[in-house]
Amino acid sequence: MPLKGRNPEDGDLIEIDRGFYKHWCVYVGEGDVVHITGLTEMPDSGFVSSSNGQAKVKREPLEHVVGDCNYWVNNKYDESRPVYSVDKILERANDEVGKIRRYHAFAKNCEHFATEIRYNEAISDQANTAVAVIMVIGFLILFI
Repeated sequence: MPLKGRNPEDGDLIEIDRGFYKHWCVYVGEGDVVHITGLTEMPDSGFVSSSNGQAKVKREPLEHVVGDCNYWVNNKYDESRPVYSVDKILERANDEVGKIRRYHAFAKNCEHFATEIRYNEAISDQANTAVAVIMVIGFLILFI
């Protein structure tokens, strides 16, 4: 599990490079993260089966969630959005553990979950980019 950059601290957002997509979680200390993952999970992937539209919030060891993938701390909105205190982030993350949440790759994914815990705003750049690409492809198919 190659860490790129600094070691995570409590409340940090962790971005994990899965190749096709990035998996996001919240570092809650003691080597653990809180994240959403499928009710039926591919081993060590965090990949959510979107067929049932649900995901489970889990607290798991970072090394289990990361597997052999590259990962890094990415608190990318700290300069542009209010950030909860570390205590509040940890409380919010741990309060979600065990809950079943709605899941949709473009509207309620792991990045939305993590940013909502840290910033109280569910944001996903990868979902926004995917939607934009789909819209461009659709436009090209219709008009070219």
